[in-house]
Order: sequence, then structure tokens, then C-alpha cells
Amino acid sequence: MIYEERRPSVFAVKQNLGATTPPDSNERLLTPHFGVLCLSSLFSALGFSSVIPTVARFVATDLNGGDLEVGIALGVFSFSAVLARPWIGRLGDRKGRRLLIAGGSFVTSIVLAAHALADSYVVLLLARLAMGAVQGAFFVGTVTLTTDLAPEHRRGEAASYFSVAIYGGMAFGPWLGEWAVGRWGFDGGFLLGGLCMALAALVACWLPDFVGDQEPNVQMNQDTGRRPLLYRSAIWPGVVMALGIMIFPALHGFMPKLMDERSLGDAGPIYALYGLLVLALRLICSRLPDVLGTGKTAAMALMGSCIGMLVMGSFVSRSGMFVGAAILAIGGSLLYPALMVAAVDGVPANERAQAMSTFTMFFELSGGIGGPVLGVVAWLSGTTVAAFFGASVLAAIGLPVLFTWKRRNPAIT
Repeated sequence: MIYEERRPSVFAVKQNLGATTPPDSNERLLTPHFGVLCLSSLFSALGFSSVIPTVARFVATDLNGGDLEVGIALGVFSFSAVLARPWIGRLGDRKGRRLLIAGGSFVTSIVLAAHALADSYVVLLLARLAMGAVQGAFFVGTVTLTTDLAPEHRRGEAASYFSVAIYGGMAFGPWLGEWAVGRWGFDGGFLLGGLCMALAALVACWLPDFVGDQEPNVQMNQDTGRRPLLYRSAIWPGVVMALGIMIFPALHGFMPKLMDERSLGDAGPIYALYGLLVLALRLICSRLPDVLGTGKTAAMALMGSCIGMLVMGSFVSRSGMFVGAAILAIGGSLLYPALMVAAVDGVPANERAQAMSTFTMFFELSGGIGGPVLGVVAWLSGTTVAAFFGASVLAAIGLPVLFTWKRRNPAIT
């Protein structure tokens, strides 16, 4: 259920934030708590993304699956993640962020390591579904705590720094997974991913247990007295983000398969280049979302994602993959910080976890929809390259969606 929220005035929001924001976030951004949050997020992203190429190779080799089976295996976890998201957000607002971060990553580490027990395609799908139901708790907790700890006028910068850890881990995780599989096989790859998640849980024990106040919820349905399942202000930025990051099933799932088919060598250096460029752009352009605004920054990111995928699909060579990955880094570095700021703008502290659960739900939808859709495109066309063109089209569709959102919300710059 979606309920039209009644946002409080800016003055009221500031009063509410002042009553509930942790002391460390008065004006400083780079605090010890923020550093612990980024370190925990780095380990989590490494663990989560390290198994993406592992799953793809495992399905294609040991389980004799094709493009369609690979796409489903990559995206099926998203369905259980989407179903769990609204309840995770409510839990974070009521019980605190540390429970979501430490508890969620610990349970995820167990489920991720259990992928090594999968001896059939059906068992693997069940493990992926279980992972989706629990992994989202960590993500909702971390992105919410980022907004809790950051000064209001520096949230775009905070999102950039925080996402260095997330996208840095997402970029280097596949390389780590490729290395682990080459050294210890598929079981070693899954177990290493679980170990990274366990480290994320351990580090998260040093985070503040921030809980928003329990004043009446501004989105409370006056007729039923219940909170809505989805936070309306987070839907538009979530949709734009989902379209922009549907490149990841192609980059992480189908690129290793394509390189194997064309005998182009190891995908690890390409992931490393992408990761280094994302890290550099996130640090250099950390203030860009606050300076340019959501609309312009997100448009640049979507164009980078679209063109990068187009280059990788059009020039199937090792150099083409490197060039495409470099262009993709523009999208990977700018999209999330700009849209996260818009999703949380004007949201009081005791509703941020629910707003972020709605926003981050679209991460899961992008994987749950993008992986199978790109798998079907590749299957119908008879070539893995088609997945890259499909990802480029999906990113391009994000532009008219972004412009429509801006027309409906003049406050979006």
C-alpha cells in the first residue's frame, strides 16, 4: 500500500532532527562512527558481490545452465528481498540501525557460505532466495545511518563517501571471487564471500545504536492507524536508480561468460579498473550532487551507464571491455549519491529507515528484473552480447523517467 505523505515544514524537520541526531553529526562528517560504518559496508559489499561471477560460472559449468538459467540465478534473490524490505524498514525505525547492520550481515554470512552446499540448480535457487530475505537488512541499516550521522547540508557528500565503500566493494568483489574460485574452486568462492560478511558483522558491533524518536508518523494512515508499506517520496528516485544500475547483471554476470566464450582472458583487471575509477570519481566529485543537484547529476550518470554498455557490446575485445568499463564508472560513481539525497529529503528521523527501505528496494528490483530480462534477451537473440545492448537500453529509459519526475516535482534541481 502506498500512502501520500504529508511532509512537515523544513523548520519542523530541523527541530525533529535536532532532537534525534547523534551528537557526532552536528557539523562534522568524517567521524569515527562514519569510518566504522564505511569499513563494515566495504566488507559487506565485497562479500555480496564476490559471489556474483561465482554463481554465474557455477551455473554455466557445474550445473550446465545457459544464459536464461544464469540470469534467473543472479536475480531470483531479489524477489524475497523486495518482500522483506518494508518490514526491515519498520524494524530499523523501532529497534535501531545497529540491529539491522550487525544482525543482518551475520545471518547473511551463514546463508552465503551455505551456497557451497548447493548440489543442484533448485537448491542453489533456494539459497539465493534465503539470501535475499536477510541481506537487505544490512543495506537498509547502513544507508539510513549514513543520513543519521551526516549534517543535513552535506548528505550528498556523505552519500558519496559512503558509497565509495559500497561500490568499491561491488567493483573489487567480483575480482576477489574470481581469484578465490581459481585458487579453491566454487566452494572456496562461496565460503570467502561468507567470511567477508562475517567481518562486516564484527565491525558493525562498534556502531552507535541510533533509534529515531517515536513521535507520530507523518505518513500514518488516519483511517487505519497503520504505516504504509512503501514510502512515496522514495519511489521516483528508486525507479530511476533501478534503471541505471541494471547494467550490473551484464557487467558482473554476463561479462565473465562472454570473455570465456571469446577467449578474452581474465575479467579481474577490468573489474579492478572499474573499481579504481569509481573510487577516484567518488572522492573527486563528492560535492557534485550537492552543487549540481539531483537532476543534472543523475542525467550524467545515466548517460555514462548507457554509453558504457553500448561500447562493451559493440567492441567485443579486451580493449573494448576496458574502455566500456571506464565509461561505466561515470554512472557507477554519480547515480546513487544524487538519488539518495532526494529520497531522504524532508524525511524525519523516525521514518528514515522506512524511506530507505523503499529506496533500496529498487536495488533488488533492478537485479530481480534486470538479470532475468537480460538473460531472456541473450537467449532469444542467441548471443551473450545482446545482454549488453539490453542493459544500455534500460539505462537510456531512465532519462525520460528522470525528466518526468522533475516535471512533477519542481523542487528537484
